[in-house]
Amino acid sequence: MNCKESMKLIPQYLNDELDNASLEEFLEHVKNCEECKEELTIQFLIQEGLQRLEDGDTFNLTKELNDMIYMSGKKLRVRERLARASTILQLMVIAEIAIVVVLSVLL
Repeated sequence: MNCKESMKLIPQYLNDELDNASLEEFLEHVKNCEECKEELTIQFLIQEGLQRLEDGDTFNLTKELNDMIYMSGKKLRVRERLARASTILQLMVIAEIAIVVVLSVLL
């Protein structure tokens, strides 16, 4: 992923709208690119900061952004495990169907 693609994805990331593949690429890029991390920080501060000011809440937006990035990584790993589990279950169902078909032919 290049910087231009990453910067286009920032609003989707902030709104938790990225699919697994895009999220993984985005997180890897932002982790290694200071320029994109800075742009993410700016957009996050603007989006969340304005909302918090309107609500009158106190906040530490830098910590919240770092927590959000960390949790996105955890969420991505959970999604990947669920996708693998789903694939395994589908293969098990196919195997069971094959066994039933073979048994019905033999019996």
